Amino acid sequence: MTAVHYPIVLETETTGAVSAYVPGLPVYAAADSHAKAERAIRAVLMAYLEAHPGSRSDARVRVARFSDRQKTKVHIVGVAALLGAGRSATKARTSRANGRLGGRPRKGSRRAKSAGR
Repeated sequence: MTAVHYPIVLETETTGAVSAYVPGLPVYAAADSHAKAERAIRAVLMAYLEAHPGSRSDARVRVARFSDRQKTKVHIVGVAALLGAGRSATKARTSRANGRLGGRPRKGSRRAKSAGR
């Protein structure tokens, strides 16, 4: 069985209550905290999927990024943009060095062999 991902939206209402829903599916929950809303939506989603096996949400999750420094102020980007670049300091240093040398060394080249030492 493959894993299926369902986006879940949590919103805090003006009353302080937290609403949760799954876009594209009739699955809703509410509670008085984010933690309770997450537990509630998990239980409701599980019950819905057990009652309707094979249900899929056709919702696509995108994020609107606002920047007042550019001509186009709102950009629609993927969810991965929230995470940023997951690069270690070592990988960043190696990428900069490869860029100065003309890109990634080919396998078997002298530069690749000397970098492996």
